Amino acid sequence: SERSGEDAFSKHSKKRAQRMMHYNVSFQPFTATIHPKSPAKSNRMRHNVSFELSSFRSTDVSERDDDASLSEESLNSSGSIFMRTPTSFPPTPTSRLYYFERGSRFTENVIFLARDQLRVERGLDNQNEQTRAMSSALREGSRLAVFDAADAGGGGIALSCGQHIATKVGNALYCSTRSMIPVMRNSYVYFEISVSPPPSMDASGNNVNTQVAVATLSIGLSTLEMPLNTLVGAWKGSVGLCSTGQILQAGQWLSSNSQEHSTYGCNSTVGCLVYIDDTSAFDTWEGKNVVADITFNINGCLIPLAATANEDAESDAADHTGDSTLSLVAPKAQELFPTVTLHSPATCVMCRFSADDLLANSRKEIGAPHGVTVYSVDGSVLLDDNSNSVEDVDDFLDTSSALNAFPHEEVAL
Repeated sequence: SERSGEDAFSKHSKKRAQRMMHYNVSFQPFTATIHPKSPAKSNRMRHNVSFELSSFRSTDVSERDDDASLSEESLNSSGSIFMRTPTSFPPTPTSRLYYFERGSRFTENVIFLARDQLRVERGLDNQNEQTRAMSSALREGSRLAVFDAADAGGGGIALSCGQHIATKVGNALYCSTRSMIPVMRNSYVYFEISVSPPPSMDASGNNVNTQVAVATLSIGLSTLEMPLNTLVGAWKGSVGLCSTGQILQAGQWLSSNSQEHSTYGCNSTVGCLVYIDDTSAFDTWEGKNVVADITFNINGCLIPLAATANEDAESDAADHTGDSTLSLVAPKAQELFPTVTLHSPATCVMCRFSADDLLANSRKEIGAPHGVTVYSVDGSVLLDDNSNSVEDVDDFLDTSSALNAFPHEEVAL
């Protein structure tokens, strides 16, 4: 006669099942009803985990009904990233940790993507004409103010949190990533990049492994011509502020008047104010070039430039920013993109391309002249022409309280 329940399995089989599942498994018999899968409906079972805007398209009512009717089938589908049956559930603690972390990353990406899309929709109703135009261009082009996944260091950089956070995972010497959208022309545009503590630093800020505790990177602007395995600033039409305090502009090193105040690393936020002046275009044998005025700051402190670094700066620059503003020559036909080059292993940075995420509070911190409107990369207004601080600008919707809660001295991603 057939044995049932616990008697149907040998002692060796029970130990093997417990070793695979990591907990006691009941061997009592149960009844299961199996329904054959409908071929017409199985084609509709798609688990799209892409975060491109084009992948989030609407479906008709009949398609939503068909997907809902397959909810029981999806529970037993081993191809889903959400549902796992006992036979497909990761058997080891390491694989289970990876599985749950992948689900958490998916959730974070969806939340950040929804927030960014809401910001674009909000910008369409903004009173500023340039903000409305930029939001309309972002929606029509299915673009967002985030790091570009296509330019993630040639596979050496991993993007997370809706492509707002970039982490170096490759072994190349330099891994660069650019923003998905360029900075606007003929307008003052400001953005920030925050550097996260490395994995070797614990919650109290103590170094566990001093060999990789120092983050080395460079933050600046570049054109699409710059290769992603190049240090930003080494290529023509690019500039970058290195964590060593030096500025690399079109392959030439520039020094700062205050070297100790121009260095940065973990828990630092680097800001960059840029103004691309199309009226400054001039002809060269390579074509027309334009001049972009750029001002760097670290944690709200402007970086003063040495006299030799400012020889070619335009004489009509503002007095209070002249010593901190450098002039970059770039091809007029090329756009400038906020760019980050990661050098040290596991270096992690977060982009702040929206006015809601920026930490700067006044014109003095970013070096913006009076009487001009300062925009962020996504076109949102940071400072209008009548305000000198962020407190003077009315914020009718705050969607980034978690990001704005960190001061310059303590950046958490």
